[in-house]
Amino acid sequence: MIVVSVTDEIVAAFVELEYGSVKDLVKKGLASHIPPEEILKAMQKGMAAVGGKYEEGEYFLSELMAAAEMMRSGLEELTPHLAMESAATAGTVAIGTVRGDLHDIGKNIVVSLLRSSGFKVYDLGIDVAPEVFVRQVRDVKADVLAMSALLTTSMNEMGLVIRELDKAELRNKVKIIVGGNSVTEEFAREIHADAGTKNAMTGLRVIQGWMKQ
Repeated sequence: MIVVSVTDEIVAAFVELEYGSVKDLVKKGLASHIPPEEILKAMQKGMAAVGGKYEEGEYFLSELMAAAEMMRSGLEELTPHLAMESAATAGTVAIGTVRGDLHDIGKNIVVSLLRSSGFKVYDLGIDVAPEVFVRQVRDVKADVLAMSALLTTSMNEMGLVIRELDKAELRNKVKIIVGGNSVTEEFAREIHADAGTKNAMTGLRVIQGWMKQ
């Protein structure tokens, strides 16, 4: 008889997209006295596996969104049990959808991917004014600022935020990545961002690369 550990069950739940089981498995793991950090590692491993399938074309955006929601659900149960002092972060990211844009699906996926990868994330939500981005970058000493815009009419806000960061003498202290369906690398260069992408997984890889430099 093969005995499957709870952590293996958590990884499998992500890979098989068994949405309803993650929270219960986290509870089961905690009840079995598995260290919360080990449970988190299993969730991260499962999320990474889903991300790999997405990058390979086996899974699509809907599956990535489902896994991101699974991660959010699991973290909701697990976070109170994680010792803050032991939760080493990969970096600090401030993120939000720019002013004039109310879309947040892509942003929410990136938030879940970042958190599952060990980043401390400050999610500013939607319709975020430039001064709010600037204040957050300053207050939390963000390593990265990530801005999202789905509407082409709101994309220029990204450039405005960068100019305001420059005025506040913060631009050279933070890496900036912009994302959205209409965002191109050329557009990112034009507004003096460090990177631009349409793909959440690509965005995660870029940010992870920056933190390793």
